[in-house]
Amino acid sequence: MKAIFYLTEKGLTCYKEYETIVDSFQWEETALIDAYLMEFSDDIKVSLVIDVVEEDIYFEWAPKLMPWEKTAFLERRKARFQSEEFALTKLQWTNYQKESEGGRKEELILVSLLANNEVYSSFLAKLEEAQVLVTDIYSKPFLLVEYFKKRVKSHLKLSKKALEQPVLVVSRESEYAFRQIFFYEGLLRISRLVELDHDTTDMKRALVHETKLAIAYVRSQNLMPADSEVGLVFLDSDVDLLAGLFESCQQEGLISKEKVSCFFKALNFNALTKNKQYCSFENAPCFSQSAMVDFIFTDHPAGFYSNKYIEKIKGFILGRQVFIGLNILLLLGGLYYIVIAGVDTYVSWEKQSILEQKIVEHQREVNRLKNVVKFQDDAQNVKASVEFSEAILKLKLDRVVNFDIYQWSEIFDRHEHIQLSRMDWNLLERFDSRKSEITLNAWVFPFYGTYKDPVKWVDAFVEDFKTLPGVESVELQKEPLNRNLGQQLIIEATKEPVDALPFTVKIRVKDVEPK
Repeated sequence: MKAIFYLTEKGLTCYKEYETIVDSFQWEETALIDAYLMEFSDDIKVSLVIDVVEEDIYFEWAPKLMPWEKTAFLERRKARFQSEEFALTKLQWTNYQKESEGGRKEELILVSLLANNEVYSSFLAKLEEAQVLVTDIYSKPFLLVEYFKKRVKSHLKLSKKALEQPVLVVSRESEYAFRQIFFYEGLLRISRLVELDHDTTDMKRALVHETKLAIAYVRSQNLMPADSEVGLVFLDSDVDLLAGLFESCQQEGLISKEKVSCFFKALNFNALTKNKQYCSFENAPCFSQSAMVDFIFTDHPAGFYSNKYIEKIKGFILGRQVFIGLNILLLLGGLYYIVIAGVDTYVSWEKQSILEQKIVEHQREVNRLKNVVKFQDDAQNVKASVEFSEAILKLKLDRVVNFDIYQWSEIFDRHEHIQLSRMDWNLLERFDSRKSEITLNAWVFPFYGTYKDPVKWVDAFVEDFKTLPGVESVELQKEPLNRNLGQQLIIEATKEPVDALPFTVKIRVKDVEPK
């Protein structure tokens, strides 16, 4: 779940996701705020929106640097702003460049500072003390910039070129407060928070007058060419106030009557809001504060300010996500291993079943041939016929596993201390290969802590295989123990008793009989 703490000069308002009830406090209610923060759920991720007058935003030119030099340059500039003077600082490159009169290439830097007001600094410290999970801190002017680029731009279908023209956006903050932000060349240049006289009888006229003052200030600062027209965008939910603004601006000379194509839009916050959780007709008039809260819950824009506590929380969240991802990978790996092991076991059972079936069929064929053979032939002919038949049947069996299964089984019968656990074979050459490689995984037992007998039994087992016909080589790949004291110490150090020792033998077989 997520929540938003909205900070103004008057107090704090908390908005929670999927709810419509808000919690509001005045800054004087320090005891209530402290109790609220201490009881705040530690599962809720919190974002801060700072909408105050103490925030100072300006731009300065710096020499153009290489990409790897920019970070260190900003850190040196940031060091000038002491933490005792400013609660939050933000410096970033704008990628807007120019060439100075002296021919030096320069790039524009944005500087945003929140004065170290006792109320805001104390509140940030209380959030860290209460261990509230603060993940993002937004600046209201730059949050409006994101809102304009994502909602207003798409609603009006503005082109990139249109965004580079001078535009003044006036948004309704509360019943009598308005914020004016000025765009030029796609950048925020000025943010101004004004409050109309509460006793005014004509708010529309007062608003147009404040807008006129803002445009006059922009022109006095030479932030745009002197002959440029300024486009106007008014954001509000009061239909009566929005109606007739165009004519009022024309009367005050903000819009030239000759240039009727001058950019002017009066937009309703409700029409721009996708999910109206707090910005709806049913709750209350939808001012900028409610619209920005719904915008954050819906679009999740990136935060603006940051401090050590925010970086620590983001690192913690990132570490938790990495940990969860690793656990998922381990789980998938375990499932993959289980599936592969199951398939291998099934294939082994199928191979064993085929061998057993071939043995039974072979015996039946031998018995059938013995019954068919006529005894009028002499004993030598009968013997030759039987041997020929057995060779043919043996040939069929060898075509499956490529070795004599009977002689191999007799070896296991002779070595009673050896137990076969797995047998794999493959052809060493492609297609009609006459060479095979067989890998035997087996156990030698019993093992009562003495090593002489297991070694002797395994060596005898290996030597016995070397006597089989067609065997080219027998290699003891993995011994039951290393024949040194190292493994002996390891086995003796184990807590559980060891009754048998595993070993692996690799055998190369050449099928020399003609097929």
